[in-house]
Amino acid sequence: MLGRSLFCSVTAAILTFSLASSAHARVESEAMSGGRISVARISLAAADVAGPIDPMQVRVVDNDGRTSYPAVAAGTLGKFIGQLLGATEDLPPGTLTVTFLFTGDRPLEVTLYTPSPIQVTIVPRPPRNPREFDRLVDRWWKDYQAQARASGERSDHPPVVYDYLVAMLAQRYGLPLPDKQPQAASVSPGQQSLELLLGMERLKSETLKNTMLGRGDFTEPADILLPEALPSVAPPVPPVPADLKLEKIASHVPEECFYVRFGKFSNYLWLNKLLAEYGGDISSMATLRSYTQPLGDRLQKQLSLEQNQLADLFGDTVISDIAIIGRDTYMNEGAAIGIMFEARDNDVLSNDFSTQRKRTLQREKAAGCTLEKVTIAGREVSFLSTPDNRIRSFYAVDDNYHLVTTSRAIVERFFAAGKGDRPLAATEEFRYARTQMPLSRGDTIFVYFSSRFFEELLGPQYQVELYRRLQSVTDMELLQLARLAAVGEGLPTDEMEELVAAGLLPRGFGRRPDGSGPIVTPSGSIDSRRGARGFFLPIPDVEIRSITALEASRIDAFSRAYTAQWKRMDPLIVAINRTALDTPEEGGRTRERIVIDANVTPLDETKYGSLLSVLGPATNEMVTPAAGDVITAQASVRGGLLLPSVPPHYLFLGVQDMVPLSDIRPQGLLQTLQFLKTVPGYIGGWPKPGFLDALPFNLGGSRPDAYGFSKLPFGLWRRQGAGFSVLSFDPQLLADVTPQLRVVESETPAQIRLHVGDLSSAKFSAWVSRMYEQRAAEASRGNVHMLHLLHQQMKVPLEDSLAVTEQLLDATLTCPLGGKYELAAAPSGEKYWQSSAWNPDVEKREKQPYQAPLLTWFRGVDAHLIRDEFGISTHLELDMVRQPVPEDQKVKIPSFFDLFSGGGQKAMKPKKKENTEELPPPLPPVPKASTPQIEPSAPGTKEF
Repeated sequence: MLGRSLFCSVTAAILTFSLASSAHARVESEAMSGGRISVARISLAAADVAGPIDPMQVRVVDNDGRTSYPAVAAGTLGKFIGQLLGATEDLPPGTLTVTFLFTGDRPLEVTLYTPSPIQVTIVPRPPRNPREFDRLVDRWWKDYQAQARASGERSDHPPVVYDYLVAMLAQRYGLPLPDKQPQAASVSPGQQSLELLLGMERLKSETLKNTMLGRGDFTEPADILLPEALPSVAPPVPPVPADLKLEKIASHVPEECFYVRFGKFSNYLWLNKLLAEYGGDISSMATLRSYTQPLGDRLQKQLSLEQNQLADLFGDTVISDIAIIGRDTYMNEGAAIGIMFEARDNDVLSNDFSTQRKRTLQREKAAGCTLEKVTIAGREVSFLSTPDNRIRSFYAVDDNYHLVTTSRAIVERFFAAGKGDRPLAATEEFRYARTQMPLSRGDTIFVYFSSRFFEELLGPQYQVELYRRLQSVTDMELLQLARLAAVGEGLPTDEMEELVAAGLLPRGFGRRPDGSGPIVTPSGSIDSRRGARGFFLPIPDVEIRSITALEASRIDAFSRAYTAQWKRMDPLIVAINRTALDTPEEGGRTRERIVIDANVTPLDETKYGSLLSVLGPATNEMVTPAAGDVITAQASVRGGLLLPSVPPHYLFLGVQDMVPLSDIRPQGLLQTLQFLKTVPGYIGGWPKPGFLDALPFNLGGSRPDAYGFSKLPFGLWRRQGAGFSVLSFDPQLLADVTPQLRVVESETPAQIRLHVGDLSSAKFSAWVSRMYEQRAAEASRGNVHMLHLLHQQMKVPLEDSLAVTEQLLDATLTCPLGGKYELAAAPSGEKYWQSSAWNPDVEKREKQPYQAPLLTWFRGVDAHLIRDEFGISTHLELDMVRQPVPEDQKVKIPSFFDLFSGGGQKAMKPKKKENTEELPPPLPPVPKASTPQIEPSAPGTKEF
């Protein structure tokens, strides 16, 4: 650490001297107008500025509002060195150049905030020659694009602001586009459809840029009939017993719906409370999110379903079964989803729902909420709604089955399924799934995605409407950004035509083939056909009769790719069971074990290509973990389609429970290598190196010593012998763990095995928390960067930037460090955003140090995966800690030993054999004197 600090300090001093000298210790400025565009430049040295320069807070302000779109660039050499070392915080910027656009020909009285204020007067002049002007424009445009790229790299948010600004400025002023343009042509139709289904950010960014650049089909007529869906191909399944026991509720679920069954209401409450503990986003249990979307609360409000205390206490006495069903899971935009209840007492349940709906009607009267009776499939259905679909709730009853859903199409199929028209329970693949995960298991949650569900998602209706939804969301974002840009430039914002005329939106904006378009409302913009963002009309309820030529070509390309490569879809089964553990926890918290079984069966391997080809055969053999391993994983692998010459072998790794030597985060190339060297781990292969020899280190060319040690590039060590080949950056670790490695018979066959111990009590838990904290700090600063970005580029008042950002992202900004974003004032009086967690009380921090979110609940996991002739199955056991629950709200759950009689994960357990002779290790122990030593670095230097 001392060597690194000294190296960075010396480098910083050299850069400060050289770059400050090149700026001649004074402020330089110029401004030129070339007719269509006017550009100004201010350059200064760091030595001329009082206090540090923060590029994130650099702003150009003039009293007349004539300046716009500043590009901030630091010294190139300093930036390059910082990226290489991954330590830009140690290096001063040296020089600062700010270029920006301006209007008018009068002198510019500019205040440059760094954030310290610097007064500059610039007198515009005509260029001496066209080349001089072009050079200044090129400088601004290159710096602006580089600034946009850097902003995307430092932020967790979609790069929507700079995507808009770069495309708008390029189109408006005829500037060359960035080198990295959308590569839609290089993406296969299958991949593009998957990106569409998954809502990948690349496709969103591409759509925004294409719209701003006038590309797309918004001027094309929709005069081609929507093609028929491809024929459904049912997966082949083995014969199923005729007397197979099935749950009754499945007979009312349409076969094309996904199915999440809880069995009883208390299981549903358990999942709800688990989600509530983590803000409705279960991914936040392990990941750091800088913004959250309250999807669960949003759906609950849209359906007008309330969870009250009465439901907590008496739910199981009123409700005998409950399931979530749906045609898709697009909660961000608006899902076709519903909740089905099997009632023990019809009257109590229907009265409760009716009361809730009347309360919503009164509460949302001002938003135009209505409650009416509609006829669907000849049956009377209650429909509660608002014009923008923020509330859209159908309530249908069939015998003792109650359905509350956002989708009219699901209601129609609910009634039909109840009459025996293609219910889920009647399909052979679902019946086969129930032989794999029978009712007798008593699962807490049973999840089933049928092949018909996936086929519908990939059908023409969904493919067309998903693209149209994507365009709709893009248009709403562009309209909001264009209005912000117009306000910043002092232009009118009332009409879209004015924004188009100013070059802030493309010609033809808002005209779509289906006749829909964005409408400006006091609370934002909505889609004239689909409703408010996040509450779009469910896709099955959207009537699509005709499509454009571009849409037809997409469907045709995907259909051909699907027929050639995929052929059919595979059903997915997931079963979750929860059991109580007796291990005590502090603060009244309890420990649970979550057992998850997931199957893809029957499986058609052809569509997975090279992914499955690298899996070796399932086997009962395993490599024993070394004592002290807190993380261990191993897999049976082979070269497959990637490297056909690599034979089947075991690939295994382990991480010892030791304190790492450094807190370096892997940012630059050299820091990544340094980070890997500090991790107390090893990786190996047996019976041959296999994939390890394919690494670009010339691993096979070194000559081992008497104990099998050889030194490789980048400080890597290898020990080999008896068929083992093991790598580590620490030769002493190799000497310690390799004598413990043996190939033994395991209790269960598998191809992939994983064990992770209790990281909260591991010796490197503090290191894990520090790594999380560094990442959380980066994410927190990224949020603040977004707030200042809107202020810097679009002149959004700082006081409004938080609300504007959240509206633009359709999400709530959260500080991963646990703080709140607040405005503070610099000594100069300038305001800036910060998190309250950035400057915590030292004493409080020592008493309550930051703890990684993962460590607050994670207590270990064991898992294994096996692929056989029928499909792929995974078994996972996750130990977790739950928050304390009041006595009157506790739900009794079975103990682990009650359910499994002391069984549990067996994938990493060697099979016990009695009266067996202890054999010597394949790799013998190494005498201390024979263990290779890492040569220490020279004092004051950095080792790479």
